Amino acid sequence: KNSSKGKGSKQSNPLIVARKKQFGIGQDLPPQRDLTHFVKWPKYVRLQRQKRVLYERLKVPPAFNQFNMTADKNTARQIF
Repeated sequence: KNSSKGKGSKQSNPLIVARKKQFGIGQDLPPQRDLTHFVKWPKYVRLQRQKRVLYERLKVPPAFNQFNMTADKNTARQIF
């Protein structure tokens, strides 16, 4: 009989010894790492990230930034 009730009802086998895992060559795999930095992302993802970084670095003044949202030719003809 096991003296502890409820918890730890498993009986340990004296032939199996618990050892610390070794992650060297030939042993088990290492724990999972965050590999998002090394992923080859799709082109549109890379472009939108680069664009965001460049705009943060540039900090374009409003006098120049107003020309980023210009209307196309057809819209301009209708307005003017």
